Amino acid sequence: MERLRIIGNVILQKNGLFSAKQISEETKVRVGEVQVVLDRLFREGLVQRYRFESEFAPARPGRPKARIIYQVANRKKMAKRVSPKLKEGTVQDRIWRVIRAKQQIEGHFTRADLVYLAEASPATVIWFTKLLHRAGIVRPSRRSGAGVVWRLVKDPGPNRPHVAQISRRSTSANE
Repeated sequence: MERLRIIGNVILQKNGLFSAKQISEETKVRVGEVQVVLDRLFREGLVQRYRFESEFAPARPGRPKARIIYQVANRKKMAKRVSPKLKEGTVQDRIWRVIRAKQQIEGHFTRADLVYLAEASPATVIWFTKLLHRAGIVRPSRRSGAGVVWRLVKDPGPNRPHVAQISRRSTSANE
């Protein structure tokens, strides 16, 4: 699914025709894997495929080489297909609502607040606040220890932000 999202986002930025090799060079994904994704998107009607037969006769018998290029058929449906699918009513949604409410009322929150008010496990709260911190949405008052107070730095709105993809990219770039 991640491969589809990466390739799909690159395809959405393209205007006009493109080949699997061009997408492979931009995404650093092997051409064969790009071809699999493009074939799937073609079957779903999201991209159009154009096939050009070689002008020259093949040196050996068999099927002549063909050049295949693609074009986005429906940008709206393609954008919807490659966008992250967020489930509603999850623990992360409850945590996010508590973060926003505590920020509005007191101006800060603690992880203990989130565990108690969102009825979430401590491990889930730690994981989610780390993701939000890496994405630049929340900031702790100090590095670690008991009584760390967190503040909402950037409020993207009432819907929980999708931060898993952001954090993966930021951590893989640091390695």
